[in-house]
Amino acid sequence: MIKNYRLKIWQLFSSLLLFTTQIYSQNTELKIDPMMLISVKECRNITKSLGGKLYPDWHFEQTPILFYRPGVQEILINFPRQPKGYQILKGVNLLGNETIYFRDKETVFDQDDQNTTTEIEGIRVLVVADTFSRMRNQLQFIANSSDQKTKDEWFKNWNFISSPYDEMQMILHESFHVYQDTKAPKKNADEGVIARYPVLDPVNNALYVLEGNIIKDALLATDKNLRREKIKEFTAVRSFRQSRLEKDLVEYENLNEFKEGLAKYVEYKFLQDGENITPISEMWYRNGFHGYQSELPKLFENVLQNMVKIIAVDDDRFGNKYGSGPLRFKLYDLGAAQALMLEDIMPAWKETIFNDKIYLSDLLKQSLNFSAGEQAKYLEKAKSEYNYEQALQNKIKFETEGKQKIQEKLDAILKTKNTLVKINFGTVTNEFGIGYTPFGVTNVGKNAAIYEMVPIGIRFKKGVVLQMKQAIPVLIDKDAKTVAFAISTDAAKFENGIKEAVETDEFSLKGAKSEIKRDGNKVEINLYQ
Repeated sequence: MIKNYRLKIWQLFSSLLLFTTQIYSQNTELKIDPMMLISVKECRNITKSLGGKLYPDWHFEQTPILFYRPGVQEILINFPRQPKGYQILKGVNLLGNETIYFRDKETVFDQDDQNTTTEIEGIRVLVVADTFSRMRNQLQFIANSSDQKTKDEWFKNWNFISSPYDEMQMILHESFHVYQDTKAPKKNADEGVIARYPVLDPVNNALYVLEGNIIKDALLATDKNLRREKIKEFTAVRSFRQSRLEKDLVEYENLNEFKEGLAKYVEYKFLQDGENITPISEMWYRNGFHGYQSELPKLFENVLQNMVKIIAVDDDRFGNKYGSGPLRFKLYDLGAAQALMLEDIMPAWKETIFNDKIYLSDLLKQSLNFSAGEQAKYLEKAKSEYNYEQALQNKIKFETEGKQKIQEKLDAILKTKNTLVKINFGTVTNEFGIGYTPFGVTNVGKNAAIYEMVPIGIRFKKGVVLQMKQAIPVLIDKDAKTVAFAISTDAAKFENGIKEAVETDEFSLKGAKSEIKRDGNKVEINLYQ
């Protein structure tokens, strides 16, 4: 009897072992942080709970999503078919019976922390970088920072651990862009003009300081009359500030406030209206998650306080406060805040905002029906109330500091002790395309700028391409028709004469005959037809 009992136990154990082995052998190795799938489930819960409050006719649950870790794996969720090169994820699935596709090693993006949209087989998809891809990018940024105090505080405060609230806001933000692209596919800013934006102009920057402070007070005001007064002040300051800018620069602001501001508005609405949402049970496994009731109101107020610092460029959080990054980021918050203000004075603004040439700041002006005299009155009121003169003095100092830093950047290229490469392209083309990030541009003159942050590419004409292999600062001077950068490759490795192509560890130049002239540590490359 005992013998039979032991036999049955052994048979049961063997069956369980065989079953477990079979399940394990059928499992796909998930190399993406599984907690991101929990965030997707919760974002679906958030958008379902808030419904039209978040944004009418936007259905997050229908959005295809691509999660990726560069060169390791990407998984595709909510895609209507199995794309070429992808397999079906097998085994434990945190999304239940929902089909997930994956592929290993080959990824659409080979750089860390690219949270954006792209197309796969003609279908627009949301792209979100894996948790550890984002962490690696942040660690590299901090490691390269020259500010030791920033480094110490970042590590001390565990800032390398991502917040679940930040992750959900980011997913909602980027997913909204997919919806935007279907509603207004051509309503995008010309990022080329950012190289001409007067980022150091003291008056423009001082007026920006006023805009940020007024918006914060407007959104925190509980009295509707006070809020309306603040909206009038903001509109007067905004109208005057933009009247000083060239038309295409105003359009650049307006279009990015539409594009990025509306996506940021979705984040703001979640923080503002989501405190009564019941989270899915799995969210309580997320590190740093404490529910919504007590957290979202605090987070929203913190966002508004932080917004003022971003708009005023009070710190160097983006790595180059005298470049394009701070300008680009402030437009996110300014757009979101204007959208929230429009809810008070023009509730139907969402019906027209996707139309061509319709902008948030213009809708604010229309709703107030300001006369020129009223605008002037509210402008002076805002200047007095928010100490414009002190802001102006601070921004004059900012301009002086900025010019010095920019000159240091120029000298690091043009006066380098390493190898200076200068490419003359005037005989090939006057117009060309650049692949770059608008967050990494520093204006150094009317038609000259330094491009950094990512390895840039320049297409001078069909087939003639300069591709940087490293994130090296590149000076492009459209007036002089030159491209210049400093590299560590020894100048002696460049042979004088005509070359069909140039290839180094730092860059490649292909598609045109190049005449190379070397003089000491300077290498001049003349492009020919």
